[in-house]
Amino acid sequence: MVATQTHGHHTKPHAVHGPESELVGLLAEFEDQDALADACENARLSGYKKFDAFSPFPVHGIDQAMGTRRTMLPFFVLAVAFGGVLLGVGMQWYANLASFSPIFPGYDFIISGKPLWSLPANIPVSFEIIVLSSAFATFFGMWFLNRLPRLANPLHRIERFKRATDDRFFLMIEKKDKQFSAEQTQGQMQQWGASAIERVQLDLTDHKIPLSLRRAGLILGLLLLVPPAMIYRAQHATNPAPRLHFMPDMDWQYRFGAQNVGPIWYDNREPKYFFQDKTVMRLPPEGTVGRGSLTTDIELFRGIKAGTKIPDPTLLPQPAPAVAGQEPAAPVLPPEPEWVTTFPAGLTVDQAMVERGRARFNIYCTVCHGYAGDGNGLVSERALELAVSSPIQKGATSNAVWTKAKSLYDPTVTIQPVGRIFDTITHGRSTMGPYGSQIPTRDRWAIVLYVKSLQAARAKEPPPVIPVAPTATPSPETKSEAADKSDSPSADSKGN
Repeated sequence: MVATQTHGHHTKPHAVHGPESELVGLLAEFEDQDALADACENARLSGYKKFDAFSPFPVHGIDQAMGTRRTMLPFFVLAVAFGGVLLGVGMQWYANLASFSPIFPGYDFIISGKPLWSLPANIPVSFEIIVLSSAFATFFGMWFLNRLPRLANPLHRIERFKRATDDRFFLMIEKKDKQFSAEQTQGQMQQWGASAIERVQLDLTDHKIPLSLRRAGLILGLLLLVPPAMIYRAQHATNPAPRLHFMPDMDWQYRFGAQNVGPIWYDNREPKYFFQDKTVMRLPPEGTVGRGSLTTDIELFRGIKAGTKIPDPTLLPQPAPAVAGQEPAAPVLPPEPEWVTTFPAGLTVDQAMVERGRARFNIYCTVCHGYAGDGNGLVSERALELAVSSPIQKGATSNAVWTKAKSLYDPTVTIQPVGRIFDTITHGRSTMGPYGSQIPTRDRWAIVLYVKSLQAARAKEPPPVIPVAPTATPSPETKSEAADKSDSPSADSKGN
């Protein structure tokens, strides 16, 4: 580093700089912040563009004196944010809707009757992409606009400049400025009140990376190869040890299942439980009915004719008696109740009910039975493919088993009364699971009506006029609804 120091009008050379150094600019020292601000304004008025001020604390008004323009960083961040949200929305649209690409097709899978593409459902991901891309744009944009990182700065080799963080103020004009002239610029700095002027030189002989840094980089590069090597080794090896548990408190929680044996404590060495039946959660008293869950209308809530004995749900098919010399007979099924053949009186059978049933059918039933009810839903077809190609487990002698969803046009289904179809939806039957806890009662009857309409359409017959059951004794729910209607004001009364 070679510099020249000027005190007042006398110049004192530190050393003779040769071709091994390059002039970067002139650095002027000032005694206080006011002198620095005045010098910055004089530099701006003299036409200088590439200069900077250094102060141990912020100086009010120095930005205006230097003519500093507002940074373009906010506009850069805004542009990156717009690009990020367009990229995020485009990727979600492509992944959920675009199936036209033969190389990377999208996955246009219908879930619960929802549309393939819906902008509100993709807003959260788009928002997160905006936040993430804006943060990265702000951080790295600031580095780029400030020309960072700079591993070396010639100012750091000037002893006088160290006081820039203590009690001195500096102004540097770069050689790259079009108005720069070493002699003229130095004279102007003296006129502006500089107490000292330094010629800032860039040492051209110290560009080699130190040997210690090169060795450290080599060691770091070798260490970075260790994780990929360990991953590659783990993929082609069997480890008998258990996997790592990064959050063991989530893997082993101190909790108990609702109907498991409850925790115990000892009182004088006698085991004690919270409840008499030793379960963790106390069972409701016998006869307890939840609010709004009173189901006294057996035809509406069970699909069974009033006055019929309700079957015991715990009864299972019993094996038929064995007869010597004959093939085993089919299991004896428990007796079925008398199902209703017409829709309960509390329902309004109309086109709106059919449309409601179609919507609920598309959400809950199409995944197995298909949209037309032929038993060819996407889940059922995929499960059949996996059952053929995938063994139950490693070393198994037989493949997995999947029972194909039954067609709604099977003769054993078309002859079923509406009450039995309602019971199948509610409690499940054979390999079909129950949906009573997911679908409200009236929506289940709407699905039954839609199923009957599909069967009538497939039979190429006009949809039958399904009669409504005669008025029966109203249930408590029906009475309460009628009472509410009678209490509500009529249209005439509202007008009055």
